[in-house]
Amino acid sequence: MIGRWWFRTDVFLHAYLVMVLGCIYFLFNFIEGISFAERAGESTLFRAAWLLLYILLMLHIAVDRKRFGLLMLQSHLYLTFMAFALVSLALSADPAGSSVKFAMYLLTTMFSAWVVVSRPVDRLVDTLFRIGIVVLIVHVLLFPVIGSQWDYDPLHRPTVLGTQAYAGVFGHKNLAGAFFGLMVLICFVRMLAGPRKQFGWSLLLMGCHLFALAAAGAAGPLISMLTALAVTFGLLLVVLGHRGAASIYWLCLAFVALVVFAVPSDELYGLVGRSGNLTGRSFLWSVWPYFFWQHPWLGYGFSGFFNELPNSPANELTSMAPWNTEFGSFENSYLDAFLQFGLLGGALYMLLLARALWNTIVFTFERKGMYWLAPFAMLLFVVIASANDSSQLLHNYFGCVLVFWCYFGPEARLQVAPRRAFTRLRVSEA
Repeated sequence: MIGRWWFRTDVFLHAYLVMVLGCIYFLFNFIEGISFAERAGESTLFRAAWLLLYILLMLHIAVDRKRFGLLMLQSHLYLTFMAFALVSLALSADPAGSSVKFAMYLLTTMFSAWVVVSRPVDRLVDTLFRIGIVVLIVHVLLFPVIGSQWDYDPLHRPTVLGTQAYAGVFGHKNLAGAFFGLMVLICFVRMLAGPRKQFGWSLLLMGCHLFALAAAGAAGPLISMLTALAVTFGLLLVVLGHRGAASIYWLCLAFVALVVFAVPSDELYGLVGRSGNLTGRSFLWSVWPYFFWQHPWLGYGFSGFFNELPNSPANELTSMAPWNTEFGSFENSYLDAFLQFGLLGGALYMLLLARALWNTIVFTFERKGMYWLAPFAMLLFVVIASANDSSQLLHNYFGCVLVFWCYFGPEARLQVAPRRAFTRLRVSEA
């Protein structure tokens, strides 16, 4: 009875999504009395929670082994990419130290595949929507408790609301911003797709998530969300066949894009309280070619650049940086992909990402299910935001989960001829 209740209520899915979304990333630090200045990975409870989730994931995959195995066997690009990643890891300076992180990255991609074979898109979107409501309530209730105990922005920059940044137990303003940006898009999709009585509630929650995003002080997720929202609405007009409105809308978007490119970068970033150097990112991106061309073909291996060896290339980066700043990534998922996997593995990853985006477009035009616009909107948000952070290559993070979920599915790829056996298997087991 307990087992049936566990599977019926999707407890595992809810728990795994809460963890990869970063909703309680620093809650473990708060419970154990560890400073927010320390990474959540230093918490014993945090590690124990992930170990339990990994074990449960393996058990769920074992239950769905037939469908999961068939999906893996037909995911040739994924298998090729992982093979190159393994070769790159084996030839890196610290294969033993990086193997644990790569194993977690692999398990994250396997979770995405399991979601494809076990949960339809509408069910996943509803799950994310419910998580968003609960997290929003807890986030607001915790403000009087921890809102003034931690400085979420060491540079003390005001948010677009004129307040100090607040990220709750997310622990970092960008984690909070990415979460609430994703929730804004999910509410937007539900607002358009659901019944009329759902429109008002979805609009209200969309506004609440938008306010929480603005209060987090995360400029990157805010800009990425607004851009993804604008492009998604434009695609909606095209899919619905409103050609006249779509033409005018896309012309307006093109004009806005031209204006954005014409405005000096410092003035543009000043609108969201930022400067043209993007908090040190401009320095990182300027020195990236120097390190990349030292290992151009297979890269440094997964997590091989920022390893903990005394002769780590990250130490050289620190010595080159102003004020000897220590970095954990190059703050750009695409630069990190080519740095870690080289030209060969990086090109494969770009193909994989392009296939994921294509799958969401096909799924959108097929208009199957209620939330057929959701995969495109969510993936586009990740793709845009990844130009300013390393979320796609972070193991145990929703950016990585969404990319591979869209690559394996979400359901568009199940319609092609080689997958008829897979489709029949899903129907027979339903």
